[in-house]
Amino acid sequence: MKRAEDPYRTTPPPWQGWPSPETSRRRWRIALLVPLVGLAGCGLIFLFGAFALLLLVSRLSVPVPDGEPRAMRPAEVAGTWADGQGGRLELKADGTFAARGICGDFNDADLDTAVAPNPGVGTWTHDITPDVDTRDPATQIRLTFTPGGIWTQYDARGTAKNPLLWDYVGDPDEGDLCVLRKTAGRGGG
Repeated sequence: MKRAEDPYRTTPPPWQGWPSPETSRRRWRIALLVPLVGLAGCGLIFLFGAFALLLLVSRLSVPVPDGEPRAMRPAEVAGTWADGQGGRLELKADGTFAARGICGDFNDADLDTAVAPNPGVGTWTHDITPDVDTRDPATQIRLTFTPGGIWTQYDARGTAKNPLLWDYVGDPDEGDLCVLRKTAGRGGG
């Protein structure tokens, strides 16, 4: 464009009818659509993030049975326990036990995964240690099968009326639990 030419000659100013009404409507549509699309995109990103956080939290929080950690005397532990799938464990007051088909996370002397004898017998020990989460005193019961030395360990939880022994089976992150509940009936002997 030369110095003497009118700069508005090719494109008239808005007060002279430019832009056309059709172009003006397009601009309004674009002006409305861009924020709406942006808002929808932000909403989708928020929903995706919330879903990812929920998935992460659900995988990081492993389940534990109901009730608080319990400190139980050996006399309270002695008795018959059942796992809900037909397995039974009889803890006798003399420190021996008899088991038939019980659940648990069994290991051998080398800490390799093992299969518990079924039926099996052995000895049990009682120990009170601080709970990992609450630091409250909690009972741990260790079963050692004889012969062979295959062992497992259960933690006590629950209430005085509904005590239970429990352990993770396999990787705790998978959330597979073994829960033994005390049966009403025979005590230890």
